[in-house]
Amino acid sequence: MSKYSEEFKLKIVQEHNETRIGEKKLEKKYGVSRSHIREWIKQYELKGSFFKPKRRFSGEFKLKVLNYQQEHNLSDYQTALIFEITQASTVRQWRKIYITGGTEALFQKQGRRSKMPKKSLIPNKPREEWTKDEELAYLRMENEYLKKYLALVQEDEKKKQQQKKEKEKSQLSEN
Repeated sequence: MSKYSEEFKLKIVQEHNETRIGEKKLEKKYGVSRSHIREWIKQYELKGSFFKPKRRFSGEFKLKVLNYQQEHNLSDYQTALIFEITQASTVRQWRKIYITGGTEALFQKQGRRSKMPKKSLIPNKPREEWTKDEELAYLRMENEYLKKYLALVQEDEKKKQQQKKEKEKSQLSEN
C-alpha cells in the first residue's frame, strides 16, 4: 500500500501544473520530499496517472530492464519511468545483484526465510502408530513448551508480587 493516496498525489501535480509552483515550495507546503513530487509529476506527464506498486518482478523482466538501460545508456530514474517501476532504487538494486551474483542472482527468490519448521513435528496418524523417533520428537517438543509456559507463569507471579510490595510501600508512605 502506498504511503500517499492517489488523490493527494493528483492534488500536488495539478497545483504544480496550474500555478507553476516549484517543487521546493510544494515540498515545504505539503511536507513531501522533492524527489517524490518530481516522480509524481513525471509519471503523470508520461502516463496520465500514477504507477501502481508491483510487489514481484520476474527474473526475465529484471534482465530485460537492465539490458534496455545498458543499450540506451539511461539513468536508473529514466529506466524506472519507462518500465513503470515506482522506485528508481529498485533498478539500482537489481544492477548490484546482477554485478555481484550474475544472471542467476536475478532469478533467485527474494525475502526472508521462515523461522517455522516446514514439517510438523506431530505425525498425522494415530498415536498408537507413531515410531519411537516420532514419539521422542513429540515428547521433546511438549517438554520445551511446558518449560516455556512455566517460565512465563513464574515471571507473571514475580511481577504480581513486585506490584503488591510497591503498593504496600506506597500505602505505608502515605500514612
